Amino acid sequence: MHFLIYLISFLEGFTTLSIEIIAIRRFTPIIGTNSISTSIILGVILLALSYGYYIGGKNTKNLEEKYLIRKIIFNLVFASIYYLFFTFIFDKFILEFLIINTNNYFLSILVSSFLLFFMPVFFASQTIPLLSEVLKGNNTGEKIGKLLFFSTIGSFLGSVLTSSLFFPLIGVYKTSVLNSFILSIISVFLGIYIFKKYKKIFISSIFSVIILFSSLILIFSKNLAIENIIYKTANSYQDIEIYEQDGNRIFALNGGYSSGIDIKTKESFFWYIKEIKKNILKNNGKKILIIGAAGFTLPQELAKIKNISKIDVVDIDGDLKQIAEKYFLQEKLSEKINFIVEPSRYFLNNSIKNNKFYDEIVVDIYVGKSLPSQTLTEEFFKNIKKIGKNIYLNIITDKNLETDFSKNLFNTIQKSFGEVYYLDEKLNTNKKNYLTNIVVTNIFLEGYKKYIFDKNFGTYTDDKHSIEIDIFKRGL
Repeated sequence: MHFLIYLISFLEGFTTLSIEIIAIRRFTPIIGTNSISTSIILGVILLALSYGYYIGGKNTKNLEEKYLIRKIIFNLVFASIYYLFFTFIFDKFILEFLIINTNNYFLSILVSSFLLFFMPVFFASQTIPLLSEVLKGNNTGEKIGKLLFFSTIGSFLGSVLTSSLFFPLIGVYKTSVLNSFILSIISVFLGIYIFKKYKKIFISSIFSVIILFSSLILIFSKNLAIENIIYKTANSYQDIEIYEQDGNRIFALNGGYSSGIDIKTKESFFWYIKEIKKNILKNNGKKILIIGAAGFTLPQELAKIKNISKIDVVDIDGDLKQIAEKYFLQEKLSEKINFIVEPSRYFLNNSIKNNKFYDEIVVDIYVGKSLPSQTLTEEFFKNIKKIGKNIYLNIITDKNLETDFSKNLFNTIQKSFGEVYYLDEKLNTNKKNYLTNIVVTNIFLEGYKKYIFDKNFGTYTDDKHSIEIDIFKRGL
């Protein structure tokens, strides 16, 4: 029995940290990755853990072993049902609904986190104090120490394996189902123990078997084919979807258009791609750096230009090359293209150390509806300037640059580059101000406007910035 108890402690710790990682990852397509959402999710889960420990310890008084285990089974079955049939079905809907209707970034994430994660974590976390009561006797302190040891080891592996192994292997959603499976199989083992020792079958034990088989079916089931969808997956970094629409093929990351080509010509129909490509051709640059791969449309088109000898493409997601070649471009990348799988800041630091220098640099790293905050600071842009001559950025923000995000960001770029020029994509709309693609560069180009530093606003730095809040106020 002691072995089973320590195994349960290990698995409960595993699922708790795994759920934290899944929660952050599931919110990413809607609000991006940022410190605010991460801190709120972690805070809510820690609050649920602490309250669960307290209530679990309080409810152990004068209970026989079979009733302690019955309570553990009930709590774990409740948590597994909650995750399987509520949390990871309605999470995105609830968050999007709250963002639209409250227009409050902090409140939307806080309420969503409480609704989706507080109750199941609260119930599951009572396992540790209840197990400690089952183990009561001599050397109680030592036994509780072992419980916490195995729980913490489980938490460590839950945090590491969830993103590094299970996301790439079975996807984000099926990883969430795996956690329900783990909780249900713990309940099944405990139910078998109770039946063998006390000849009793609890109703919650029956439910645990149902959840166990339901989870298995979902884990091993094939994803439903959707019309016009060529490929769909969710890995450690993003949700990827490739589909065809109106004669075009779209490469979407986290719900946002990241690349798009005309199926017949295989050339991009995105305005900013055409604009940047036109400017690069005028400059006759030979060495090109593109930060942000997506569907590899720009590097593939530039590789056809004779005077361009080398194109380095940097992205943290190593799956993109194979996916783009097989499902999006449906052809191999040019031999001129060198795909470097590294975080952009890490790559820039190494490039500076190794004295790399490029004729043209393109930064196009939108992931769905947001930009990673670490790529919007003075430090990032200054490092870009150190290794490149002509720089082009794709920014999505309001056309008139009136929002806090636009002002602070353009101030940051201007302070880093010295001079900044920009051109916005004109959309067919009656709105005076709207979100659009803006090509930003450090060189004067015909038709581009020069940005003047606005002293009423600040800049973004690694140490201090309001990027997440400003992006939300601008509009997601």
